[in-house]
Amino acid sequence: MKNVTLIFAIILLFSSCKNDSAEVIPGGRALSDITLKDYFITSIAFDKKGNAWLGTLSQGLIKFDGKTAEVFDASNSVMSNAAIMDIEVDKADHVWIGSNDLMEYDGAKFTRYEAKQFGLPANHVRSVAIDANDNIWFSCSSYQSGGLVRYDRSTFKTFTPANSKLPGNMVQSIAVDKSNHVWLALNDGIDEVSLVKINPDNAISVSGSKELGFKPYYFGNIVVNENNELLGSIDYSLSSLMVTGRPQIFKFTGGKAQIVRLPGEESAIYTTHSIFSDKKGNLWASFLGSDKECGVFDGKTWTFPELGTSGIFAFAENPNGEMWLGTSEGLYILK
Repeated sequence: MKNVTLIFAIILLFSSCKNDSAEVIPGGRALSDITLKDYFITSIAFDKKGNAWLGTLSQGLIKFDGKTAEVFDASNSVMSNAAIMDIEVDKADHVWIGSNDLMEYDGAKFTRYEAKQFGLPANHVRSVAIDANDNIWFSCSSYQSGGLVRYDRSTFKTFTPANSKLPGNMVQSIAVDKSNHVWLALNDGIDEVSLVKINPDNAISVSGSKELGFKPYYFGNIVVNENNELLGSIDYSLSSLMVTGRPQIFKFTGGKAQIVRLPGEESAIYTTHSIFSDKKGNLWASFLGSDKECGVFDGKTWTFPELGTSGIFAFAENPNGEMWLGTSEGLYILK
């Protein structure tokens, strides 16, 4: 099973020091000073009031209104010191946290949905998504164990290879498109990956290497852009090879996937960590272990702002259009 804590520790070996020189940021943005210093930010989501909810590697959950931070950890909540891998906020402003269990915070209390108590297949939740009907979809899996779970606020429905058309167990990332299709990036081993689409009527279709037109090494995360196109990253952190020219990011709209090319990739080594699509349709990517920490693609041209962060592990865009970047040393905001 992929050891998340170990991977983050390895990634930190490649992190860079903060660069205090002025940089040109896409869209004329200005980079804020570091906020919430010394917190390792792994995930970010916003509620309707504009509050940010920040997941950390081992320091709990943070509610941040831009000025004041409130931390929920093992000392004052059901939170533990486990890594928070994903956060989503539903229509009622309930916060859903993917960690060593699925957890819900309704503004007054936490509920921990423990695997044994609720009959869930595993207690490792690496991705959470909420569809148009406010159903909660979450990964409840590890290598060749568990699967996908849908929670409709009354019952949990589990999808595994044993009871559905899922071709494997480990759901790495979940995204919901504007047609209310639920997309899964499924890793069942190195070079054994597939994209799964679940229609609103629960019909499942699978796209593997043959349908995609290339053989992904291992999926990172998937996102849906403003044009309702699916974008995905390829994760090479399990590879011992440093190879140029490997596919890093792809776009999939049905049929063959389109590789999103990076400048000079035939000679430069990129290691994509995560991607994000903002409201203007710009694609953001974080890179680790190279001289490029962040790239922004407007559909035609890549720009690579030198932000001076120590590695970007989470992207989010707040209601005002500010980009928030979660790093191993704290939070940066592009205003």
